[in-house]
Amino acid sequence: MYFSIIIPVFNRPDEIRELLESLLSTTFKQPFEVVIIEDGSTIDCKEEVEKVKDKLSISYYFKENSGPGDSRNFGMSVAKGDYFIIFDSDCIIPVQYLTEVYNELKGKYVDFFGGPDAALKSFSRIQKAINFTMTSFLTTGGIRGGSEKLDKFQPRSFNMGISKKAFLASDGFGNIHPGEDPDLAIRLWKQGFNSRLFPKAFVYHKRRIDWDKFSVQVNKFGKARPILNYWHPEYKKLTYWFPSIFALGIIFSIVAIFVFFDWQFNDLFLKLYFAYFALIFIVSSVVNKNPIIGFYSIIATWKQFFGYGFGFLYSFFKIHILRQQPEKAFPNLFFEKKVSQSKTYPTKVTQPEKVQIKESENQKSSFSKTKIIGLTGGIGAGKSTVAEYLKSLGIPVYISDFEAKKIMEHPKVVEKINLTFGDNFNSDKGLNREKLASIVFTNPEKLKQLNAIVHPIVKKHFENWVQNNQQSPWVVKEAAILFESGSYKDCDHIITVTAPIETRIARVIKRDGTTKEKVLQRIKNQISDEERIAKSDFIVENVDFELTKQQVDEILKKLKN
Repeated sequence: MYFSIIIPVFNRPDEIRELLESLLSTTFKQPFEVVIIEDGSTIDCKEEVEKVKDKLSISYYFKENSGPGDSRNFGMSVAKGDYFIIFDSDCIIPVQYLTEVYNELKGKYVDFFGGPDAALKSFSRIQKAINFTMTSFLTTGGIRGGSEKLDKFQPRSFNMGISKKAFLASDGFGNIHPGEDPDLAIRLWKQGFNSRLFPKAFVYHKRRIDWDKFSVQVNKFGKARPILNYWHPEYKKLTYWFPSIFALGIIFSIVAIFVFFDWQFNDLFLKLYFAYFALIFIVSSVVNKNPIIGFYSIIATWKQFFGYGFGFLYSFFKIHILRQQPEKAFPNLFFEKKVSQSKTYPTKVTQPEKVQIKESENQKSSFSKTKIIGLTGGIGAGKSTVAEYLKSLGIPVYISDFEAKKIMEHPKVVEKINLTFGDNFNSDKGLNREKLASIVFTNPEKLKQLNAIVHPIVKKHFENWVQNNQQSPWVVKEAAILFESGSYKDCDHIITVTAPIETRIARVIKRDGTTKEKVLQRIKNQISDEERIAKSDFIVENVDFELTKQQVDEILKKLKN
């Protein structure tokens, strides 16, 4: 097992110096490499890298600014290892860290893991107080402190690992920030990869922060969570509401005293809040052996709950009530990925090489004029019929299933399928799609894994297709798994086609010459019409074709207006 340590950095040469010095002290005896990705910094850390290039196997890359997630993806794409370990630049690594990770992976291998964080004695009092509130069971349930359940752990990107296999299958981090780490974890779970918390593999996380920056940071965390719930509704939890309820409860208790004059009832709640903050003070003072840090922990907890809580509520209102697209509702949470001119300074190379970073497959293009209409529906609902009618009106239509079949013959896709499913689906005539379909359509997890492989390539192909059709004010993307794949996020409006279940079954039996049981199995593996309708802007009931055309015409009129 060969580790590649991936570290994105932006204007922080001092942090990189400390991090690299800590890696020089490691007790780990196996070889490993370090990959530094300078994310468009105006103050670079090249000099710090040069100082250790004879002591560490290290590579340095400079690229145009496109955010930490995209930088990590680039680092993993050029790394040599078969397992990637990702740190933030404001981390200091304990000497035993790599040994702990190696032993955990040897004992019970997982394709991605996360580790907790701790505070060094040299950290400031505010840093220690913030570390307490971000790691304590009393505030976050110990999510960042190591007490979250070991299995099914959502790693945080300041301290996580991911296998090359999992990176290739998932295409790495998305462009949301913060929130890119839980998004990646959930997508990996959907693809069948397992995760664990490595409780002894902790890092010292400095968090270059003051009170104002901390408030802004946790507010962004709060805004990101409803977006993740929107993308991955099966993973939302009631506990995500706790900071909002906590903050609203304090406000309500104070206001109610002056509005309702019910001192006894509200006094009880205020006493409970006072007891909670007193407990924060006592525990933090004992843990940190300093009552000043205990007092600062009260401030940090207050800022954490109010910042996160109201960020969560604001985002929930915009995303789930107003149903705004996340990228449009909160553009400051999304990095635009760019094609970058980059420099690389690999170890043992005396003169810098110039390289071109190619656009990644999950890179989103910007379409300023052409509007994208998503068209979806369950099997047998008749979305293809609606697609053909839209084509007859001169509207460009992209048939995702048809394009996906062609893309599945691409060597890169075949390689990923072989890595995930084995090479039993190859033949002299190419990929045996029928055999593969017999597996994935009876196993929802296998289907998710296949979709996760094919979708990113289809996404890139679709973006190029849209660019070629920019002369049209509208284009339509027809996709059976528009919501499951996440493609709906690229659409300006969404149309769902429905039909009665018996009608759908009869259509598929006639079309495919299959059985009712097999059709029902495929329907079972798809999301329900209710879920599609809840997320759609327009619904077309496709029973009588003439009535269907009338409904489509009405939708087009509304879109034009």
